[in-house]
Amino acid sequence: MEEVKIRINDVKKAVYFIANLTQMQGDRPMQGALTSKADYMGGIFDRWINIIPENVLFNKIILPKVFKNAKVAVITDYYDYNPKVAGIAPDVLGIKYKNKAIPFVKFDNHWYPIENKPQIEVKTFKKNQYMVSLRNQGYDQKYLVMAEANFRVDYLIPILNKTLFSRHIFLDLHMNDKIFIISNDEGNIAQPHKVELSDKTLGSVKLLIVTTAEDFMQKAVKCESRVSVEYIKTCEEYTLNKLNNTDCGRLLDYCTASDNGLYYFNSKWYDSIDDGGFTYKNNKKVRTTGFYVSSPEDIDILKINKNNFYIKAKKDCIWQNNHLSCNHIYKITFDILDRSSNDGEEYFMSKYDINRLNDSMNKLASDLKKAVSN
Repeated sequence: MEEVKIRINDVKKAVYFIANLTQMQGDRPMQGALTSKADYMGGIFDRWINIIPENVLFNKIILPKVFKNAKVAVITDYYDYNPKVAGIAPDVLGIKYKNKAIPFVKFDNHWYPIENKPQIEVKTFKKNQYMVSLRNQGYDQKYLVMAEANFRVDYLIPILNKTLFSRHIFLDLHMNDKIFIISNDEGNIAQPHKVELSDKTLGSVKLLIVTTAEDFMQKAVKCESRVSVEYIKTCEEYTLNKLNNTDCGRLLDYCTASDNGLYYFNSKWYDSIDDGGFTYKNNKKVRTTGFYVSSPEDIDILKINKNNFYIKAKKDCIWQNNHLSCNHIYKITFDILDRSSNDGEEYFMSKYDINRLNDSMNKLASDLKKAVSN
């Protein structure tokens, strides 16, 4: 999985586009995308920041691999439209190859794919997210490029005008301790620090996989409208020696293997099941994401609580991306993302299980080359 830095030159067009969206609220086709929350500009940037990695992924990782030493760049969607009316364009509208624009879609009062041209969606997730998800917005025949973004918490600072951080302003911020402070023996109050401007990068983006939306939806858990999703968050070794009520049985008693190599909890795991087959946990209608375990027959469940359970490995094995040691006890923490008021289907998968998806990078490369030659 290749990772590259995001620099100021990579984001200039995206910054301009988001600033345009911000200023044009109330008098624009896409206004519904902004007025759903009462955000100022900073909040709008946070919600639109995922359009930034698209250019970086293709221009710095994918296209250079496909077209070695050629002048090529991605064409990103910077149009302003209401997708409920105009339809949803793929994230990649086309590519520019040797100064010639090659479109993958056309707009005729609605977005339409061009025959024999690849349709590509890009889904970027934060580094600290536990799950990846997808709503099926006509994605069945599309490639799915999945990436992990790790933006600096102060990612806007390199973009802002340097004059805002001048030495004069910094010195003017200095507080007069003689006037306000009697004693500060414990160091509970401090002067402001000088803003660091030497790092010009905004963060980084890592390509996780190039797959297809269809493969993702086949292997992910589908949550119907108003169905919440339960997911495993962490696995950490439990150091205490004793656990009460340590007789819950084997892990295999609570889960079943699937054809995709993952295990899924069975009816014994849930609080109840209704007549429609929906499972319930903590008074919520839920589906649970799958998980990978190398040898479930070698794992015992010692105790199950509301938000975690404890397991003991009888042999060295693997749980998700964690190596479990023989005769050690581990605490597995899980949580529920509430979708009880969320309409529409959505597909979820643990980020740790992305490697279970089919890698379609070679096929995408072939289709991109065909798009250029035709």
